[in-house]
Amino acid sequence: MGDIRSRRRLLTMAVASSMLTLVGCALVQPGARTIDISEARLVELINGQFPFNNRYLELFDVSLASPRVRLIPGENRIGTELGYKLGSFLLGSREYQGKLNLSYGLRFEPSDNTVRLSQVRVEDFEVPGVPQAYTSRANRLGALLAENLLKDFVIHSLKPEDLEIARGWGYQPGLLNVVPGGLRLQLDPVQR
Repeated sequence: MGDIRSRRRLLTMAVASSMLTLVGCALVQPGARTIDISEARLVELINGQFPFNNRYLELFDVSLASPRVRLIPGENRIGTELGYKLGSFLLGSREYQGKLNLSYGLRFEPSDNTVRLSQVRVEDFEVPGVPQAYTSRANRLGALLAENLLKDFVIHSLKPEDLEIARGWGYQPGLLNVVPGGLRLQLDPVQR
């Protein structure tokens, strides 16, 4: 019986060790099937995706930079303030700059082993310098543009070999939850 317990303990330690490589600098809770990812590591992952430059609908050149991240555990969301620049050939040489505040959840996408933004919601978006008569429309357009641009935005890609190790031990990544101090990744048994 002691030999079986030793094997189980060894298996648990091996799973925990291999899952640590998935997220780097994470802490596996003993006896639990979760991995805690620190707020510092989360900020590092998000910051690594910026600056982000994109042409949207072949009309707008969008640049997002300088993310400031805050956790919203009560809503299972993350808030981020970004600086933006917005230009368009329709606007001539005029470029608008400002701050964008949004919140979102995170999800694991098994088809390509990525962690992505989900349910992106713009909380505050203002376009300085727009005439008062157009402010409301510009804010709505900017919020719509940001939500569409950041929908399913990838913040991290996991290595296939790391996931294969976890799956070999019978686990796969599950839900990501925002908790005080960071994220908690649930490990689910592989469905066979």
